[in-house]
Amino acid sequence: MNTVQHLRVVGHTLPFSEDELEVLLGASTTRRFAPGETLCRQARPATSCFILLSGVIEVVKEADGRERVLTELSEGAIAGQLALVDGSPRSATLRAKTDVTALEFTRDVFMRLVGASSPLAYRFQVELAVATGRQLREANRRLSALFEARERRATHAAAERAVHQQFEDVVGDLDLAFEPFDVVEITPPERVVGLHLDDAS
Repeated sequence: MNTVQHLRVVGHTLPFSEDELEVLLGASTTRRFAPGETLCRQARPATSCFILLSGVIEVVKEADGRERVLTELSEGAIAGQLALVDGSPRSATLRAKTDVTALEFTRDVFMRLVGASSPLAYRFQVELAVATGRQLREANRRLSALFEARERRATHAAAERAVHQQFEDVVGDLDLAFEPFDVVEITPPERVVGLHLDDAS
């Protein structure tokens, strides 16, 4: 299978004509990466994007000396596409998880195609918008899950504090010392069997 046919197989290139695919191939550089190699690194100048022909890459965010994998991208995905739009520093590191083959498409070439009113540039802009929208939806989904988890933890903590306060109020009415306890360690009333007032004396 030649590269044009391979590009036909991966989903995002379907709107392109054969001539446009030939232009894309001529304007791009085929790159290969072994597992663990970086395609680009966070905070470095961004000058190109990558069209994944095969393999899987990780999008990795580095902060406070730690790495966190935000998501994974596989064949047919466009990675690092914001470099073509604003040229800002990389917001994340792209790292090969498996053997990866990708087309590297530089911002300079893209801008020349835009300046020449190339149909490929227009179609590529559409594909960039689609890819960016897809990744934003995934980011929103992950953020929503994170906020929901934090809200559940906050609700649980608030309920625990309320229970502690109620017991503290009751014990305070009896003029007894109160020590905080873990709510999960409270023995349910139905498990207290055969307890009589005489037993407490």
